[in-house]
Parts: sequence; C-alpha cells; structure tokens
Amino acid sequence: MSFDLSTFLTEGLIDSVNNGLIPSDLATVYAGNYLVKSLITQTQVNQVSDAITAYKAAQVSAADKAAADKAAQVSSTVDNNSVQ
Repeated sequence: MSFDLSTFLTEGLIDSVNNGLIPSDLATVYAGNYLVKSLITQTQVNQVSDAITAYKAAQVSAADKAAADKAAQVSSTVDNNSVQ
C-alpha cells in the first residue's frame, strides 16, 4: 500500500474545515499553495472548494434553524391576554 500525498492533503483540508480546526479562507489559501507547488491537482482544489461551500451552507442552515426555534420558543411564552 502506498501513501498518496495529494489525497492526504485534500482530505486533511476538507476534514479540518468540517471540524472547525481551520477557517475556510485559510483552507482556500492552503489549497492554492498546494496547487502551485503541484502537490494537489485542480480537481482536488475544486473538491476542497465544494466542501467549503457545503460547509458554509450547512452553517447558515443551522443558524437559520436555531433562530426559528428561538423565535418559536419566545412566541409560545407570550400570553396575549395579558397585553392590553
């Protein structure tokens, strides 16, 4: 079994972003540097970029859901009969 550096770097960047270990902007810079040094391919840079896009979309979705849950919780505690 041989070690594939490009796969290791690509998966490492994706996992690091998904686990919150490095900011997505920094992962983008790393991917660009790895590409310039021919350590990963353009296809792998695209994989990192796609993973970052998916991660950001999931974060926005989670934040929207949390805000909606909080709004529902607040509205359920308001007693409309006490407001005059």
